[in-house]
Amino acid sequence: WLMRAGTFDRVYWICAFSVNQHTSICGTPSGFCDSATGAPHRVCDCGAARFHNSTPPLRSDGASILCEMNKFDDMMAFLAASDDSFSEVIAVDPDFTLFSRAWCVAELAEA
Repeated sequence: WLMRAGTFDRVYWICAFSVNQHTSICGTPSGFCDSATGAPHRVCDCGAARFHNSTPPLRSDGASILCEMNKFDDMMAFLAASDDSFSEVIAVDPDFTLFSRAWCVAELAEA
């Protein structure tokens, strides 16, 4: 039914931790293109506050407290240390496009 609906080729990234990556890119022209589609990233004009890794207030290691994108490694380490049976489940598209995205590969390696 996905093929009939014309949606079989759509790719989605689902983050169970609900990291708001938008807060680091809103309103900023990156000059980069999507690594899967090659399309240029559009500039958002919603006006959301941006929080980068160096946005104060900072943790003792210099990482921003408000930035959500710098917490993945910490969360995976915490979960692994808290539960010996902790594991990860990933859903991969039929063409393995997931593995062409650097951020996805980095998260898989950390996990």
